[in-house]
Parts: sequence; structure tokens; C-alpha cells
Amino acid sequence: MKPMVAGIEPLWGLAKYLAYINMAIVLFNLVPGYPLDGGRVFRAFVWAVTRNMRRATLIAANVGRFFGFVFIFVGVLRTFAGDLGGLWIAFIGWFLDNAATAQVHQVMVQGLLARHTVSQAMSTRCVTIPADLTLQRLVDEYILGAGQRCFLVNRGENTIGLMTLHRIKEVPRAEWATTSAAQAMLPLEKFKRISPDADLWSTLEQMDRDGVNQLPVMTDGQVLGMLSREDVITFLRTLKELSSP
Repeated sequence: MKPMVAGIEPLWGLAKYLAYINMAIVLFNLVPGYPLDGGRVFRAFVWAVTRNMRRATLIAANVGRFFGFVFIFVGVLRTFAGDLGGLWIAFIGWFLDNAATAQVHQVMVQGLLARHTVSQAMSTRCVTIPADLTLQRLVDEYILGAGQRCFLVNRGENTIGLMTLHRIKEVPRAEWATTSAAQAMLPLEKFKRISPDADLWSTLEQMDRDGVNQLPVMTDGQVLGMLSREDVITFLRTLKELSSP
């Protein structure tokens, strides 16, 4: 029964409003378009039929894009009819389309990188610098002068650390002339490293999880090269060019 106390009336109306919003969110999540919950269920059903997760994800994501376009169309129609609430419907459709499109792109990238290893995409152009080189000389001669961005720090013939632009920026500019590469580098024992035979897509996912932009590629304690996000993008472009008719 609806409360009759005057002080309760506004709270009762707010509670009903919130209940309607929660119900709308539940119904929206049931839309069979990936990456919504309903889309995940739909993808599982398609996977059970096709036994192909990549194909199931593509189908579910494209269904999500379809529903996104439907929401946008309905929202625009309602807006032109004078219902400003249609703007929210159109926005939800735009959000769903963008999320589904991102999933399609991710699946396409994963498909291109499948069966490729880190050694195929890594760069072997990482410059070696002496441990006693000052940051000022490093910036003037190697970064600004030669356009290099990745450096292995050596003491004699042994690699002892990694120097990146991020490590340099952590040192105040006034101290560059007196700070050596060995003092500012990331020590070898703190490397997040990867094997040259590692799966390229799994490595890219690891970089995302760890929040790193590049990884040293090592085997038997020796640095063979570096894998950066730029290297992966360049490799992807090459794969796309080779697959184009």
C-alpha cells in the first residue's frame, strides 16, 4: 500500500524512480549484443554451435552494433518528435555501437597476430650506451641528435639495465649533467622480460595488464631486442598490407 505520511511521499517517488532506472539497466543488459551480458550469453550460444570463439565474438559484436544503430534511430526519431529523452536513447545506442566496434577491431587484431611470435615484431635497433654516460649527453647526442628512444645500458660487455624516456624524465633537468645512465636506469633484475618465441598476442595482453610500453626480449640472459607497442603497430600494418589484394 502506498504510504500516506506526507514526509514519506517524496522518498516513495524517488524509490520508484530508482527502481525504474534499475529495471531499465537490467533490460538493456539483456540485449543480445556483445559486450553486454545478453551478448555474452548469445556469444556462448553461437560458440556452442560453431566451436569457433573468434567467429562467435564477431557475430555477437555485429549484433551489438545492429542494436546500437536501432537505439540511435529510435532516439533520433523521439528527439525530433519533441521527446528530449530520445537523446539518452541515442547516446546509449552510440555507446553500444562503439563498444561493439571495439570488440570487432580487437578480434581482427587478434586474428592477424595469431600464430606470430615476438621475434617477428621486435626491434633489434636498441642502442647500447655506456653506464657512465650522463643524461645530458644521452639526450643531446642520442635522443635529439639521432632520434633514438630505447637504450641498453652496458658496463663493459654486460647489459646491466634499460634506459627509457620515462626514466630520464623522472630526473630533474638540472641534474642531467651530473647523473649517469647507471644511476637513472631500470636495473636488469627488475626487467619485465619476454622470450622471442612467446605468442605475440599474449605478450600484447601482458603489456596492457602490466601497463608497460615496451619489453626487453631476452634468452639465456642476453638481450636480443625490444618489443614496443609501436613495433606491434608497425607489424600489424605490414600484415594488413600483405593480406590486402
